[in-house]
Amino acid sequence: MTKQQKVVAGVVLTILVLSVGWVLLPFRFADAVSCGPPLLGAKPGKYVETGRGFIKPERDCHNKAKSRLTVSAVASLLAVVVGAVAMTAKPESAECINGNHEDCTQWWPAEMGPTAEEFSCQCRCHSN
Repeated sequence: MTKQQKVVAGVVLTILVLSVGWVLLPFRFADAVSCGPPLLGAKPGKYVETGRGFIKPERDCHNKAKSRLTVSAVASLLAVVVGAVAMTAKPESAECINGNHEDCTQWWPAEMGPTAEEFSCQCRCHSN
C-alpha cells in the first residue's frame, strides 16, 4: 500500500467517524426545542410539552433528524466510494507500466526529499 492510499484510507475513516458522531449528538431545533440524537429517534426534551409558535417538537425534531441522517449517509457513501476508487488506482505512471522508464515524467517529487518521494512515480527504477 502506498502512502497516498494510506492517507486516503485515513481520511475515509475520519469522515466515517465524524458522520457517526454527527448522528449521535443531540441538537436544538430553532434554538427552542432540545432534541435527542437522530440515530436514537430524536425525541424532544422531556420539559417541552407544547410547541412554541409554529414549532411542533415531535414533528420538527423528527424532520431535522431525518435531514441529519441523510447528510451523514451521503457523506459516508461518498467517502467510501472515493476511498474505494483511490485504493484500486495504480500509482504507477503509464510510461512505467509500458516499460518506458526514461519517459516517466512523474519522477520529480522524489527529488524534493524523502517526504515527497512517496508522491512520485512508484516505479522501481525511480525509488531509492
